[in-house]
Amino acid sequence: MATDAIQRRLTVSRGIRLEYLTVGWNILEGAIAVLSGIISGSVALVGFGIDSAIESFSGAVLLWRLHAEKNGQKADLLDRRALKLVGTGFLLLAVYVAFDAISTLVTREQPRRSFIGIALSLLSLVVMPLLARAKRRTSSELNSPALHAG
Repeated sequence: MATDAIQRRLTVSRGIRLEYLTVGWNILEGAIAVLSGIISGSVALVGFGIDSAIESFSGAVLLWRLHAEKNGQKADLLDRRALKLVGTGFLLLAVYVAFDAISTLVTREQPRRSFIGIALSLLSLVVMPLLARAKRRTSSELNSPALHAG
């Protein structure tokens, strides 16, 4: 039994590290996207940066959840709260994406090229799946739907 508790604590610590990496990546990605989007005049790239901010919010919620468990709070109650907050963040993201898509269609905005944006997108195609896979494995070990969703 003590070994299970120790293993869970180690897994929670791994989850915390993964979430710090995720939030750090999303902040960096968002800042680069917004800045290069403003410079190049690309609303889509600015939108990509706003998406990163919403994902950072979800990561912050999951950090709260994991730190609270590490400090002795009940995991199942934390998970339900965190899942609702992460879900709200993704709902806001969906609303934003819909708004951005509609406004782009209405204004007939043409996409603008940004080499920084292209490089950032390619790098994200490598980084994000690796983080997601590690977080899925950790969420499975913790039996955490919130971590799995985020």
